[in-house]
Amino acid sequence: MHKYFMFLLSVLLITACTPSESIEDKRERLAKTHNIVIGTGDPATFFVPPYTQLNAKMSDGEIFSAEQSSLDESLRGVEDALIAYPDDFVSSQIDAIFIAGNMFFDGMQAGGTYQYSWIIVASTIDSSGESNYNSALYGVHHELSSFIYHKSFVITRFWGDLMPKNWEAKVTDKEALADNYEPIDYENGFLNNYATTSVENDFNTYAEFVFARTDELIELAKQYPLVAKKLRLFINAYSRQSPDMKNLFSGSALEQVAAPNEFKTITDVIHVDTSKMKPTIIYPKEQ
Repeated sequence: MHKYFMFLLSVLLITACTPSESIEDKRERLAKTHNIVIGTGDPATFFVPPYTQLNAKMSDGEIFSAEQSSLDESLRGVEDALIAYPDDFVSSQIDAIFIAGNMFFDGMQAGGTYQYSWIIVASTIDSSGESNYNSALYGVHHELSSFIYHKSFVITRFWGDLMPKNWEAKVTDKEALADNYEPIDYENGFLNNYATTSVENDFNTYAEFVFARTDELIELAKQYPLVAKKLRLFINAYSRQSPDMKNLFSGSALEQVAAPNEFKTITDVIHVDTSKMKPTIIYPKEQ
């Protein structure tokens, strides 16, 4: 017993004496590991070459610097999001992830956005919203998926066909970011109410569930045929980006519950201008 006590004491002492990783060290480690820029600080610096500071300016919103005290939690969320992907997949899609503070579009608070070749996630000290860890975790998956969305006819051609009859997208940021407390329409394949605001937001929301809420999505796909169909389209779109991503899904539990592949194979790739920032909602804690 004495030896066991001394062993535990030595472990505690070693742990206590081990210096914790600083914000800057963590940022640099993530950047080196994933071969992308991980940026914080002044939003005016949120750009990467060949773009310039002019490209960091937001024409339709406001973005502020994050408080230093919130960055550790946000970086943990970024890190856990990045490890969900095969090596080099994220760097094949974007060049940087920036962590901002409060972000507003049309006067509405948002949780993230994307621009050119980078994404931005919000890190706030607002205790009424979701945690900074979740905001970064879901935000990375959400925003990154827009780069896949804009590369594939699979989505633009077929995903829109699965939207409800007489459905219309929300036109303004204020409409898209407005609170919506209606019951979630799983029957029509939506995973939350924000997903109903546009085809892209619907696709983005699937990314959050595929990579961070897998078990929930598997159960929903078993129960709702349209969820299974959208999941199939999502898997198709991502699998076309790299052999490693295709292997990630191959034989997985998600692959098994996705609908049969009834969609015509499309090999064309399109490139859509992403110069207009698209905001994402910041969820209340209870959601």
